[in-house]
Amino acid sequence: MRVWKILDIEPTNDISVIKKAYARKLKQHHPEDDPEGYQRLREAYDQAVRAAKRNLKLDSSHDLTDEDTVERAESGQNDTGQDEQKEEGQPVVIPSRMLFPDPGYEEREEEGQPVVVPSRKLFADPAPMIRTAEQRLSEFMEKVAVVYRDIAQRIDIDSWLKLLNDDMMWDVKLQREVYKRMTVFLDRHPYLPRDVWQLLESSFNWKERAQDDRESFSRQFPNVFLHVFAEPYYATSLRFSSLAKAGDIDCEAFLAYRLGALLALKHHHMEQAEEMLTRAYELFPDDPDLLRLQAEYFLRLGSLSRALTAIDRCIALTPDDPELYWYRTRIYVKSNRLTEAIHDVTYFLSHNPGHLGALSLAAKCYTKLGDPASARDMYLRLLEQQPDDIEALVCIAEGGHPETGTTSLPASPAASVDHLPVQNTERAVSRLPEQRRGAKFPSFFIKILLVLWVLGWLIYSAIR
Repeated sequence: MRVWKILDIEPTNDISVIKKAYARKLKQHHPEDDPEGYQRLREAYDQAVRAAKRNLKLDSSHDLTDEDTVERAESGQNDTGQDEQKEEGQPVVIPSRMLFPDPGYEEREEEGQPVVVPSRKLFADPAPMIRTAEQRLSEFMEKVAVVYRDIAQRIDIDSWLKLLNDDMMWDVKLQREVYKRMTVFLDRHPYLPRDVWQLLESSFNWKERAQDDRESFSRQFPNVFLHVFAEPYYATSLRFSSLAKAGDIDCEAFLAYRLGALLALKHHHMEQAEEMLTRAYELFPDDPDLLRLQAEYFLRLGSLSRALTAIDRCIALTPDDPELYWYRTRIYVKSNRLTEAIHDVTYFLSHNPGHLGALSLAAKCYTKLGDPASARDMYLRLLEQQPDDIEALVCIAEGGHPETGTTSLPASPAASVDHLPVQNTERAVSRLPEQRRGAKFPSFFIKILLVLWVLGWLIYSAIR
């Protein structure tokens, strides 16, 4: 059967075995890396659990029927559910043992004869033993709240996987109510890492459910919409790992201010960004992403020294993040500190060798510093990635002496990326000459030929 093949186990009615197989295979089909494989695995798990529960119920029914038949045959009882009374002086059992387990009996005398009757325990109110749907829902949501309140569990995707594998998630009758309550809860408590949001989306399918009326969904659940629909890169780009060192702070307030600063910068609301950054900094000043947002804020204001101070502190906290060196390059270039800019961009390129913006920026810096050979190397590397880059083609044709204006770098989003180890880049910087050499520019005639050559190259590339 395909279900058991997907789970990679033999057919079984042991639900614990099925759950273990599911957990084991889940490592191979993570919802973020393999959504299709995860969906197949989830469906197989669902079918296997349902089949196991159905088989267990049938087996239990058959066992009870067979046992009752044998007991009645051996004792000569009829099917009225009442044992016949024995001879006088013998204990009378009322009603049949078939209906009550032996531990639930007690013996007493009635009219001088010993009588075995069911214990009063069996007639106690059964309501406390049975949980209502509302009780089960409340218990499940309390589990969710416990995971969310503990920042270590909140950022651990395995904690959420465990919740999503709870029996409540498999109860067809309650799935709609679980979806509703979870959506309301997450809209009020939205500060989760990106991988957790992606896992939740794969389970609750907000995008599919709301595709017919996104506007209504965004009004009803604005925070879920922000993290799942509306440019989730911005809303889920901030990291949470540093909060483990934050101590006893109001994490919810800090995360709200930090996200507010990110969104304010995105929409260029500088006054709001300043307020959010200040409040977040008062709560936890050593968060790398907050310092990065501060650097972006000061850079936009033109306060290069304060931007550099913020990004230097950020690098001191997370020195293995190459993206921060690429970010600091912007500040160095704007400050006309080109040697330092070359140092940082070379380190960044050692981890991201095909980054077009970094290659172009490095070539411009080398040109301004009077190192045309290094500039040419950078442009050739850029052309390997993007053969029709006009700027690189022109510069190569001119012998690495382009007429460049102010060196600039496209703004990058205030977001964080993966960390990589620092590497030594002093050798790259040592290639720079101490004196800038004057640039020689081609004549007007050569420029005309160059333009014709570039146009011919573009036409050839289009035809090819």
